[in-house]
Amino acid sequence: MTPLERTLARAPTEVVIRLDLSDDDAITPAGTMEVIEPVAVLLQELSEQDRQALADLINQFAHQETDPERQLSVKEAPETLGLLA
Repeated sequence: MTPLERTLARAPTEVVIRLDLSDDDAITPAGTMEVIEPVAVLLQELSEQDRQALADLINQFAHQETDPERQLSVKEAPETLGLLA
């Protein structure tokens, strides 16, 4: 995996973390879905193999997290992003 690919995989993960951990006053659940949905739609265009590879990479990110709240958000990110069938 190239540094570019790792960074591109990390980007939607960070978006999910920020949205998940934000206060509902900062962004509503509906607003969160407005951000996540188009990303999930784009990721659905990947092959099943590529979606699984991305989910596996995100799971690696979860194991690297030291903050428990962030770690939980990262663990949920593959499902949030629609990568899991």
